[in-house]
Amino acid sequence: MMQLDGSDFAGMDDSQRLAALETLVIGLIADGKVIPAEIRRFDEIVLALPWGVEREVLVGMIKGARDRLTALKSQAEIHDYVAGLATRLPSPALRDKVVFTMATLMLSDGEIDQLEKNVLGLFVIAFGITSDRLAAIKGALHLGPPPASPPPTTTN
Repeated sequence: MMQLDGSDFAGMDDSQRLAALETLVIGLIADGKVIPAEIRRFDEIVLALPWGVEREVLVGMIKGARDRLTALKSQAEIHDYVAGLATRLPSPALRDKVVFTMATLMLSDGEIDQLEKNVLGLFVIAFGITSDRLAAIKGALHLGPPPASPPPTTTN
């Protein structure tokens, strides 16, 4: 299963939990517009995970992450930030789950737009996600190529 769950948190330290949280916040704000459906989906996913802190503390951590992210201005700052997240999430399986969950958040408004695709691409590279693993993530998201349309039928 690709979705982050409680078992993923058992072996994570605070730095790794925060890196996972910050990645999910990036998924929420990547396209620059946060709609109610995205906030609801973020809350459903994020608030259900065992972060090891009280809800009020978690809300503060989310706000702090959002503030840090919106302070990043240059491409170099963004790349360095994402590289730092990758360093704090060393397990390939965990990286896959975090990117899958980020993409799930991006999809909650019904599409992954170009800005979001760019962000996902940056994480795929920084996290060293292979093409096979990326295909598995896309498959789990049901984002494969569109199904072939059946040949037209003629009715007389």
